[in-house]
Amino acid sequence: MPLDLTSATGPLCTTDPDLQDVFDDLQGNILNGHGRDQAVLLFLQFVPERIDEVKAVLATLASNWLTSASAQLAASAAFRTESQDAGLFVHAALSGAGYVALGIEDAQIPAAAALRGRPSTITIGQQQVTFYESDVFTQGMKARRAALQDPPVEEWENGFRAEIHALILIADDSNTDLINGEAQLRALFTSDTGPIAHVVSTQRGFGLRRTFPTDNGPLGQNVEHFGYVDGRSQPALLDTQLTEDQNRDGTAIWDPTAPPRLALVADPGGTDGVSFGSFLVFRKLEQNVKGFKLAQRRLADELKLPLKLIGAMAVGRFEDGTPVVLQPGENAEPAAPNDFDYSSDASGRRCPFHAHIRKTNPRLESVLAGGGFAEDDEEERGHRIARRGIPYGGGLSDFTDPDTLPERGVGLLFMCYQSDLWEQFEFMQRFWCNNDKFLRPGLRGSAQDAPDYVTNTGMDSIVGQQQQLLDPITGFTAPPTTWPSEWGQQAEATRASIARFVTMRGGEYFFSPSLTFLRSLAPQKAAPVALIMAPEPTPRTQPVVKRPAY
Repeated sequence: MPLDLTSATGPLCTTDPDLQDVFDDLQGNILNGHGRDQAVLLFLQFVPERIDEVKAVLATLASNWLTSASAQLAASAAFRTESQDAGLFVHAALSGAGYVALGIEDAQIPAAAALRGRPSTITIGQQQVTFYESDVFTQGMKARRAALQDPPVEEWENGFRAEIHALILIADDSNTDLINGEAQLRALFTSDTGPIAHVVSTQRGFGLRRTFPTDNGPLGQNVEHFGYVDGRSQPALLDTQLTEDQNRDGTAIWDPTAPPRLALVADPGGTDGVSFGSFLVFRKLEQNVKGFKLAQRRLADELKLPLKLIGAMAVGRFEDGTPVVLQPGENAEPAAPNDFDYSSDASGRRCPFHAHIRKTNPRLESVLAGGGFAEDDEEERGHRIARRGIPYGGGLSDFTDPDTLPERGVGLLFMCYQSDLWEQFEFMQRFWCNNDKFLRPGLRGSAQDAPDYVTNTGMDSIVGQQQQLLDPITGFTAPPTTWPSEWGQQAEATRASIARFVTMRGGEYFFSPSLTFLRSLAPQKAAPVALIMAPEPTPRTQPVVKRPAY
């Protein structure tokens, strides 16, 4: 039975027999993260004269290499029940320029879901301003720099300045198998007469783990380079993701469920009702760990507050994942809950409005009939993204000695999936993270003559960006200016801030197509056997390490 995205209202059932064809044709990592501890990302630029060979290789990838959603679900189940290593994971995505380079007809290039039906222009004063853009994918991330307040392209890493056509994601828990898989996949894009695609950038990610007093196992939690637990509060796209994220008796404060249309769109190059894909955002985010930690210390000294509380106010959670809106200290019981909202903190006295998780997931706080951010619950929840990613650049720092902390060279290989780049990632980055007017519910439209520190909540303390580029809709952005003088007390103006310690070093927009579409790229005339046959996988030699379930 086909999947109807317009009528599917909740998480997909992984055991539904009517959905197995969909899972067989959908790539893994979209509905659920791949779960491996190591990853290599190859960014490709196709050789124009060898496009037919490129198509043949992409078809080979789809037939012999790429991990389907159904294969990923089976591997995850085997891991949970038998501690069986899931093995090599491979995923492929094409940029808008990649579709053009392949000569794909316009009708087969995926289009944004555009579920809200927004107007393409709005009137501000006497000026008509472009508002909704459905062709963000075909424009590419470089063309969206001004809207996102990204650094100039000349400041991006060399490889990302080039035109990028495809992304190949390779992941495994075994470093040996990952290296072998990478070598074999690189070989597919090289023939006896030279490359058919150039690898313009290679990015390597390694999972970071940290143990906290409330951890149940010895391996600890996944964290990022600032030392905070990462990956909390994901939208639940599958029923198997609800066991820890939602109270099944209906008493939950926050409902994490999401319909499949949040991430999936029909692939026009596949089979109706069966073939789906998702728009993929990649951004290399460099973290200035030393600057972040020193700013924490300066602000803690100024406000006479505990150092860890200052960090929690910037992130919205303590290092172990405990939401700061719930209590002024970490190690909550149970650890790192996700069942909360901000209804008890309308004035930002516990969790500042510019805290990262409050900016990126306001938990229905922005909903106001006739308001400028969200007219209803569905609209705000529709901006959510399925976050993926992995740290890069080395191990976790020793935070006891600030002088040894890195300022460059470490960060996050950020990825996320969605059905509409403008409506989800761009809306979140532009109108929430970079917008110093978002969000102060109690003062919307009622403080026109108040000073800036009252009406301006500040940009996102972690990923907010300001490049002094005028956004015609939101205006200039500004750093955070108000922090509670004490947890639960009135916020006060201060010149100190925690901001701009994450720098975007390059990225691109992609679409992860269905396996059917990629297989359809195979030329009618059979390609040489050496090209289409995938090498045998390397035998597993390492013992399986018991890790948290995916």
